[in-house]
Amino acid sequence: MRLPAFILGVILLVAGGLIAAGVFKFQSTEKVLDMGPIEVTKTDTKSPPINLGWVLMGVGAVALVVGAISKK
Repeated sequence: MRLPAFILGVILLVAGGLIAAGVFKFQSTEKVLDMGPIEVTKTDTKSPPINLGWVLMGVGAVALVVGAISKK
C-alpha cells in the first residue's frame, strides 16, 4: 500500500499544481447559427476551476502522508 499511495499522491500533486497554475485549457465549439449554406460557430477557450487544483493538491498531500505512515 505504501508505493501506490506515493505514486498516486505525486500524480495528484502535479496535476493539481498544473490546474491551479492555469496550465490546462480546452476549447469548446458551439454552433450559433445554421441558416441554409451559412453556418456560424463560436469557439471558447476554457480552463478547469482553480479550486479543483487546490482540492487535488490536498488529496495528493493526504495520499503521500498515508503512504509515509503506513506499514508494509
